[in-house]
Parts: sequence; structure tokens; C-alpha cells
Amino acid sequence: MAVLTKNVIKAGHWYLPDGTPAHRMATADGGGERVTTIRDARRLGLYPSVTSILGILAKPGLETWKLNQVALATLRAPRQEGEGEEYWCNRVRDVAFEQVEEAADLGGAIHAALELAMDGHEFDPDMEVYVAPVLAWKEKTGISIVEREFRVVNTAHGFAGTADVFFRYGDNGIGVLDYKTRKTQPGKPVGAYEDQAMQLAAYAATYWGEENIGRVLAANVFVSTTEPGRMEVVKHPLPQRDWEAFKLVAAMWRYVKGYDPRKGV
Repeated sequence: MAVLTKNVIKAGHWYLPDGTPAHRMATADGGGERVTTIRDARRLGLYPSVTSILGILAKPGLETWKLNQVALATLRAPRQEGEGEEYWCNRVRDVAFEQVEEAADLGGAIHAALELAMDGHEFDPDMEVYVAPVLAWKEKTGISIVEREFRVVNTAHGFAGTADVFFRYGDNGIGVLDYKTRKTQPGKPVGAYEDQAMQLAAYAATYWGEENIGRVLAANVFVSTTEPGRMEVVKHPLPQRDWEAFKLVAAMWRYVKGYDPRKGV
């Protein structure tokens, strides 16, 4: 179950009111870029991303996993004679989460391949084992893609974001998809998290309209990175509930941050 936390990330993804990404800003000396901060957002009237808003929700399961990784890393990177405590702690953290960087690289490659494949373009052949099951599922269901990698801006509730896929199906069905890579274990089902349901509901309510949210088919397409060829689709059956929950989280985000992009304050 997600709970609120004060330990929030200061930087995140931001968008201009017209939907243009503003995730990074030029440095003061003009020699490079830095991540966009909430101070920049206040100055430019930026909208936070859906995922940034959901970032105020702590995830106890994830936090426990992080602590376990650090504990295990102390065994793989024992403290060396004469090594300073701060240096050792930094080294342990690097060892603990180097797998996260590797997973992110693979996840990015899979996502890029899916973007191309869903549009009928050629993609990295090394990604075939991950992409093929998704394409087969698409053909079997007969969904028709309306938009891919589409940026939405919700001026009424003060957020923006980029959705993987908006689609139609049947006579008048509407829906939204989001790709996720996941480490899976043989025989164990894949489940979605609360924030993933809210993320899709926010995209759908903005694109299809709040009045239509109740009939949206919202689903995560999970692609396994540990069992190549495994893909599972997890549907979220209560998009109206998820949308109402997201609006509450967005209101809390504005309260915690002391910033309301709808008012430019």
C-alpha cells in the first residue's frame, strides 16, 4: 500500500504549458545542462509530470528491496584497510545499484524497439525476443493505435505527461497502454502497482475526457527481462476510482510542494 512521504525527489520531469518537455535546463555558464528543479518550474510556470506527482507516494516494498540490496552489497564490497567510511559507503551504494543501471539500459532498449515495432518500422533485431510477444498480442486483440508517445497536458488539474499508446478496439472501445519491463520469476504472476493504475487513469482522463474515463480500458504491458519471450498484460478494471485517487494525490503534491502550476504560483 502506498503512503505519503516527505522524502521526495527535488528534481523530476517537467513540461511547458504547450506540452514541450522541459526536463533539463542550460547551466548558468552556458556550458552544459542540469536537471530542472521546482524553482525553475515556478519561474517558468511548468507542469509536473504524472510520474513526478506520484513520486510523493512512498513504496514500502521498494524501500525494503533497496535496503536489502545495500546490505548484500556490503558482502560483495567489504571495507578495505584504510578506506574512509564515507568513501566505502559511496562504493557500497554504487555496487548495490549498478544492476539498476543495467536494467534501465535494457528497459530503454526494449521500449525504443516497441515504439518502432508498433508503428511498423524496423527495430534492433536483438530485441526481437522481447517485442515479438507484444506484436502477437496486438494482432490477436485487434486493437487500433490512435497515438503513440503522445504528450498530454491537463490544465484543469495541473499536470502533463507522455503516454505510450492510446488505442481503440471493437465498435467504440477506447483505451490506454503503458509498457513496463519487469524481472519475473517462473510460475509467479505479474502484478501492477497502485501508482501504475493511477498513471494510466491520468493519461486517459486527459486524452479521452473525464466524462469517458469509466469506459476506458487501461492496461500495463509487462515485458520480462529475466524470462525472454514472456509478456503479460495487466488490466486495471476501475479507471474511475484510479482517476479520483490521482486527483487527490495531485492536490497533495501541490500542498507539499507549495506550488500550483494552474495559478502560476
